[in-house]
Amino acid sequence: MILVIVSIILSFSLILGGFIMKLTANKPISETVGFRTHEAMINVVNWHYANSKCGILWILVGAVSFAVNMLLTFAVMPKLNGKTDILLLMILLAVQLIAAVACAVYVERKLKEHKNMKTAG
Repeated sequence: MILVIVSIILSFSLILGGFIMKLTANKPISETVGFRTHEAMINVVNWHYANSKCGILWILVGAVSFAVNMLLTFAVMPKLNGKTDILLLMILLAVQLIAAVACAVYVERKLKEHKNMKTAG
């Protein structure tokens, strides 16, 4: 049960973080909130792109992981034994964390590609 709650909290945290990034996307570079990597904070164009892109991705990852969590909790887990339940939830938590980090890595790579295309062209 605790893993279900942790997974739901992580899903909502991703959704909330995504909305916060989307809200800060059109604002000046912030020293406290947003997609705060070196590449993203070089200029306002990168800041807007990174926060908008990562915000959308985190909202999607959070929503999908919440839906999967509900499906597992109410449709799949009642048919399984306790050890399988824990394994499924641990896998879901791992996938959520990996997806959140992968979104950030993806956006960072896109920023670097964008920068390289500007300097090459």
